Amino acid sequence: MMNLSNKKKLELDNLVINLAKKLAKIEYVEEVLALNETYYKPCSVAVSYPALCVLFSELNYNFPQYNFDVCAHRYLERVNNSLLQNNIYDISLFDGLCGVGFAANCMSDNGKQYQSFIRNLNEHILNIADRNMLKYKKMPLNETIYDIMYGLTGIVNYLLNFKSESRVKNTLSNILQYLVDICTISIDGVPKFAIRVNQSQMFSLSNNSRMRYVNLGVAHGIPGILLILCKSYELGICVDNQLEAIKYLSEYIFNNCVKNNNTIFWESQKIIGIENYEAVPARDAWCYGTPGVAYSLLIASKLLDNDEMNKLAIDAMKLSLNRLREVISPTFCHGLSGLCCLARKFHEYTNDNYFYEMYIKLLKNILDLYSDQYPFGFINKEVEKGQITNKNEIGLLIGTTGVILTILSCYRPIKTQWDSIFLL
Repeated sequence: MMNLSNKKKLELDNLVINLAKKLAKIEYVEEVLALNETYYKPCSVAVSYPALCVLFSELNYNFPQYNFDVCAHRYLERVNNSLLQNNIYDISLFDGLCGVGFAANCMSDNGKQYQSFIRNLNEHILNIADRNMLKYKKMPLNETIYDIMYGLTGIVNYLLNFKSESRVKNTLSNILQYLVDICTISIDGVPKFAIRVNQSQMFSLSNNSRMRYVNLGVAHGIPGILLILCKSYELGICVDNQLEAIKYLSEYIFNNCVKNNNTIFWESQKIIGIENYEAVPARDAWCYGTPGVAYSLLIASKLLDNDEMNKLAIDAMKLSLNRLREVISPTFCHGLSGLCCLARKFHEYTNDNYFYEMYIKLLKNILDLYSDQYPFGFINKEVEKGQITNKNEIGLLIGTTGVILTILSCYRPIKTQWDSIFLL
């Protein structure tokens, strides 16, 4: 955390509480979101009500006098009503039932509340996860099968909260074994985690079924797999060849770093099957680009005790934070909040004062984007067709919730471990 003056802490407290009071008004929130003319899945922690459940749970620990737990409960009721009215089979972490479970777990006061709700939800999640695994083993690979957003990495990240339960542990083992098995080389010498472009739901490169690519973003690519394999390994949930998979993934990421013109970066995807193409750097963000990828290497380097990998992660992150390519939004996914939290984690792991200074600078940059004229205090900025668009969002991924939680984490200890959803 930052060493801030009491005056600054009080100023930030007031900002956070005032925004929370706005977000506590459900009708107000719904009216603002309606202006976006966008459908928001009620069960999506990325963009909808579960994010506010997480936010108000964290706020309740810090400001119990405001009864923010009541606000969290009201939003969970909205989510539950939607679940009762619809048969939902999406168990993804950021868009489905695992995200709802994550929110309820944050609300549970360390396992004391909402236990019946969580148990019933988890039983449904496990049933679907086990069925999905049978399908995935027969399907061509794409990101939505394995990634943290919609796929198996995110499901593992959620289920690790219940790793002591025997059925959960069995499902975890099955999923982890699948992830480990794709972290090897196929008979044609190409990594099994490479995706054929005609199977991709992320990139339109070609209709050539022989052309493949490796997704290098944390949100949808192999750095996310690396982080979850490291996390589960350190928690003692291991399967055959898991350490070898961690080594293979980290070495692949290490070796596919692009170094030119005194800079270091990773592409969004490594294309396999095209010779001498020009590598294009991704934006500097948590979701894609150097910051998230460098963090995955930092974590792996600690586990593997690899100094060379550790140095590359640190050097790459410093260059990234100096340039901040295409960073225009205060939000978490591809904006300043994600970078602020990554700078905090780099400082915690390295004790390098540079990261502490950047941590402070990034918080200032976030606060500079605040306006009391915005309905939720902050807006999500995107570049669409060459134009910057602004939207009022509430989600953990692209909305004010992620921004407020980041601000709070800069000067108050995290209570709900909300940042674990991002594999931090």
